Amino acid sequence: MQLTTTFRGLNRSESASATSALEKGTSRLDRLVDRPVPVRAVVEGGSPEFNVTLSLALEGEELVAQSQDHELTIAVTTACERLRNQVLRMRQRRQTSRQRENAPS
Repeated sequence: MQLTTTFRGLNRSESASATSALEKGTSRLDRLVDRPVPVRAVVEGGSPEFNVTLSLALEGEELVAQSQDHELTIAVTTACERLRNQVLRMRQRRQTSRQRENAPS
């Protein structure tokens, strides 16, 4: 994964914590994708919640996951899980489609 991050309204320690959580979360995505894919992350700090938006362009589709929480690492982890679930669902749809195309009539 090629991770591009944008931080808004975070201090240094929050940015470091978010980077660590993003790297850990996107490593789980990396196992599902067979080629390098850019992932864009926007992490916004604010009162009272942190907002995390992840986007990934994969096989002609733009997948976007968003999360909000009072805890930064929970918001990042939730967004990563949501994006991972979208990738899994997309792969299942493609496999089902291929199986239908290859099924004997």
